Amino acid sequence: MLLVSSLSPQDYTQQPSPQKWSVAQATNHIFLSETLSFAYLKKKLSYPDTIPSFHPKSWGGVLLVKLVFLMHYKWKAPKAINMWEQQTILSPSELEEKWSELRQKLISFLETHQEAFGKHLVYRHPYAGRMNMQQMLIFLNDHMAHHLKQIKKIIANQKN
Repeated sequence: MLLVSSLSPQDYTQQPSPQKWSVAQATNHIFLSETLSFAYLKKKLSYPDTIPSFHPKSWGGVLLVKLVFLMHYKWKAPKAINMWEQQTILSPSELEEKWSELRQKLISFLETHQEAFGKHLVYRHPYAGRMNMQQMLIFLNDHMAHHLKQIKKIIANQKN
């Protein structure tokens, strides 16, 4: 978060062009993605008997997402995390506080439920399909890395 917290409010919210997200939109998109992913896991815990068992084909979805990020292909974000929709934009300090809290809760949840969920497809990516916890974490990591590149590019262009 140091990268974002050092920005002026204008640099944080300024869009590089009318069709491109600002640093604020990109960071809040990642936060929303992780927040909703965690909510989905908690929802699935409510009725674990309905969760499909792991199948090796789920790795195809993970590879698809990796390929999309590698090829810089743009997918439209689902409405709930699309920053062109009416989404709340948190300030860098609010975002850091809420993200830290979310991460602690997510880590605790994963540690507690890994045994029960480890061999089940507990997560559903909107384009790549069902994934197990490990695959979800791979996606979240790749998603973060993808948008971190985007954020760094926006910041570098602001300095020029």
